[in-house]
Amino acid sequence: MGELSDNERGVLLSFAARVDSNDPGAMNNLGVLYFRKGLYAEAIVQFKEALKIDPRFDLARENLQYLFSETGTEDPDVKRWRKEAEDDSDNVEALLNLGVSYQNMGRFNEAAETLGRVVEHKPDHTMARIHLGCVLKAQGLHQQALEHYVYVQDDVNKSAVFHTDLGEVYYNLGRTEEAISELRAAIKIDADYWRSHFLLSFAYGDNGNVQEALEESRVASRLNPSFQNTEANLTISDYGRGEGEEAIGGAKEIPSLESTSFTLGIAYRERGFFKEALKEFKKALEEMPDRDRVHIEVGKIHLAGDDLPKALKAFLKALEVNPESGSAYGYLGCVFHLQKEYNQAAACYLQAYRLDSADADAINNLGVLLYQVGLIEDAERMFKKGLNLKLYHTELNYNFLTSNILKEEYLMAENLIQRLEAFMGKSALLYEKRALLNYKLNRLTLALFDIESALSLDPNHSDALFLKGLIFLREEDLQGAINTIVDAAKIRKRYTGFDFLLSIADRQRTKPATVEKVLPFEPGDDLIELLNAGINRRFDMIREELTSIISRGANVEDTECEVEEKKDTTNAESIPLAEQDEIDPLAELKGDL
Repeated sequence: MGELSDNERGVLLSFAARVDSNDPGAMNNLGVLYFRKGLYAEAIVQFKEALKIDPRFDLARENLQYLFSETGTEDPDVKRWRKEAEDDSDNVEALLNLGVSYQNMGRFNEAAETLGRVVEHKPDHTMARIHLGCVLKAQGLHQQALEHYVYVQDDVNKSAVFHTDLGEVYYNLGRTEEAISELRAAIKIDADYWRSHFLLSFAYGDNGNVQEALEESRVASRLNPSFQNTEANLTISDYGRGEGEEAIGGAKEIPSLESTSFTLGIAYRERGFFKEALKEFKKALEEMPDRDRVHIEVGKIHLAGDDLPKALKAFLKALEVNPESGSAYGYLGCVFHLQKEYNQAAACYLQAYRLDSADADAINNLGVLLYQVGLIEDAERMFKKGLNLKLYHTELNYNFLTSNILKEEYLMAENLIQRLEAFMGKSALLYEKRALLNYKLNRLTLALFDIESALSLDPNHSDALFLKGLIFLREEDLQGAINTIVDAAKIRKRYTGFDFLLSIADRQRTKPATVEKVLPFEPGDDLIELLNAGINRRFDMIREELTSIISRGANVEDTECEVEEKKDTTNAESIPLAEQDEIDPLAELKGDL
């Protein structure tokens, strides 16, 4: 970014007086321009002014948080409020403002600690509890957030934003009917708040009300602040910064990052309506053909549907547009991993890790590959690093749990199961893991109880059936064991309870993406050397592998926006009889139990 001349700086600063003080969109756009020109303090002022006018303007809030995160700039208000709080530890309002400033910066741990002090001093402080609930929700601590929202519910029952946030918490806790009730209440208060409609489309989709879900997503897209007032409201992240894009007086001359088709495509994808999503992304590619984000979204759909060749094409196209896309490298690593191209997977995971060392998904997947090649201590360190960054990451927790069961650290495994239950609630997978632990500890009655609990939630949970068959064998019920194992093998041909979970494609798959705990062949020295170099942050080793990967994308055709119907090949009935005769579904259990 070139140094601004005094004249350029003066012209830019003069825009602030010319922007409509009642138009939050114009202020947001001016903030984007200031950010792009390096005038960070001035950008902060504009984003904050936009939020004062319209507290629901989520794009301005996201831009503000992105600015703080990307530049390392501290909110000027933080210094002021921190000093006032230090001078007077009982100054509740200073603590509140300090907590909100941390929240605006995206520093949620500090925000939660500071706002928590306000609630301790003054339990009935409505705004402190609302902000603390928002912070906890942003951290994924939905049960804790719910306690604060419910506490102040009677005081803010006329706020559409509050009902929407509460509905989001209920939805993430799996309490869908309560979520729908809150979101409807929000829409009754303010039918133009797009987030209420957007979240309601999720809840309707989960209840199987497909038409209602589609209609709500269309309404949300129409109302999204990115497109309101027929002018483009801009985002500062991932924005193309070509020449001639600085006009502020006429925002219509500046193209929006996201087309309406792109936003609608994401809404469809997140609800599992993949064909509809791809149609919208195809339109988005025509409207914004140089955007790597569109290719990534298309790739995620193909990856969720196990169409690995199309997913590969899409992610390579994304890297062609943006060679520094950590997300594209992370997803590309998943494709290679599932295709058993382990050197390429390692290079992509390490590059994603290099570009963002706090990416919990990349850390998880890298840890899985480390475990598979036998670098178990390094894998466990990677899992711990990821959990330190994101304590409630599902795949990291399950993988760390599996590694502890495999090395017979049963007390730690029991603690991990309790933590998983605390933030995930009941699930067939969790019951099956507890049954496995109880089996290992020779608590067969408890193991059977957990197995039946798993099967009550998912009758087709094959690993629970395999475990049940093993217990029957131990109890010398041979016929019961045979019948149960045959039933399990009809669902899935082998026991997968010791498999590891990949973090993949926003968890939109019908089944988790799993890989076995060891590679199907002895890993080569080159793969071990590559991984060792990467985890020691010697990323020079991956350069040659990445060059080879990028060259594969040179002749890739345009991303295909079609979904092919695929048959489930995991059922034993679809396996040739000759192969079925060779399958030992309990081979893994025999080896580890």
